[in-house]
Amino acid sequence: MNWTLLGAVGATGSGFVLLNAGWWKLRHRPAFALVLGEHGRVMAANVTWLAWALPVAELALGLGAMTLVLPPSTRGGLVFPPTWLPMLGMVVLGGIFAGYAGVQLRRGGRPRCGCLDSHDRFGPHTVLRALAISLGGLGGLAGRLTDADGTGPLPSPVWAMTVVAGGLMVAVVLQVGLPLVANSGDSAGGESAGGGSAGGGSADGDRRPPRWHQLADHRRTRHLTGDQQPP
Repeated sequence: MNWTLLGAVGATGSGFVLLNAGWWKLRHRPAFALVLGEHGRVMAANVTWLAWALPVAELALGLGAMTLVLPPSTRGGLVFPPTWLPMLGMVVLGGIFAGYAGVQLRRGGRPRCGCLDSHDRFGPHTVLRALAISLGGLGGLAGRLTDADGTGPLPSPVWAMTVVAGGLMVAVVLQVGLPLVANSGDSAGGESAGGGSAGGGSADGDRRPPRWHQLADHRRTRHLTGDQQPP
């Protein structure tokens, strides 16, 4: 099994997720600042610089992961430090966020996440996505270390296409697949609690717009006050 290629695919997929998350936060910084304000006094007190620091860090790590698209034979020894540093950052960032989300869920809190949009709330999928990003960083580190001789196991065009295609598949699963599964579970739970009647329905399902609409349109949350809930 080609561990170097698998590590590159996993790290690149995690990098795509971080690029999307960082870009959304930076583009919708006022909405993200309101989301941060829901996470307690410490976050609210530092929201000004955190609303900048978190997206910039995610974008930097995501861009760093994109270097794994280049075959090992074209990177050379001089590029090694910039390659493993973002991988290590992904491990640390993903691990910290997974722990934080796990603590929030254990306490019964479900604040808005601000990971990919301003509607997404903490849930098991949040922890799994953060752990997957951390594992993607570990995979990138392992793949780079196992290729210490710097030789590419595949021709350059095949390597690049494989890493990009595999990374996009990983990113789609993490960004769309996990939340869809979580939302469908919440909707089923709401319908069961309401007796399955057409009039009762799912409160969460009624409040949540379709996932694709969440990713496409954030204008409704741009002027939310701190104690308002998103539609």
